[in-house]
Amino acid sequence: MTSPSSLELDLVFSALAHAKRRDIIVTLAYRPATIDQLAKEHGMSLPAIHKHISVLEKAKFITRRKVGRANFIALNLVGLKTAQQWTKQFHTAWGSKSETLENYLANLMSK
Repeated sequence: MTSPSSLELDLVFSALAHAKRRDIIVTLAYRPATIDQLAKEHGMSLPAIHKHISVLEKAKFITRRKVGRANFIALNLVGLKTAQQWTKQFHTAWGSKSETLENYLANLMSK
């Protein structure tokens, strides 16, 4: 997988910046749902949930499938993988939480 573009990262992290959208992702991690179900579960109006769904769809966190008159929303892992790929670059550089200061100091000393 190639490195995510700046636009992809902006869409992903902008989508994750809102608590309601993160809550929707958590809900969809357990099961797909209709837009009506998501609106009721998250105490939102249909226009509000549609705005959040649109943002999540652009960031590739969800997919939408129309069955009859219902729109089913399911989790799409592309957005999550984009965020994970970007943050992964820091894991090898700094190590575990206890190693962070040691690695930082070693890096400073080597310069």
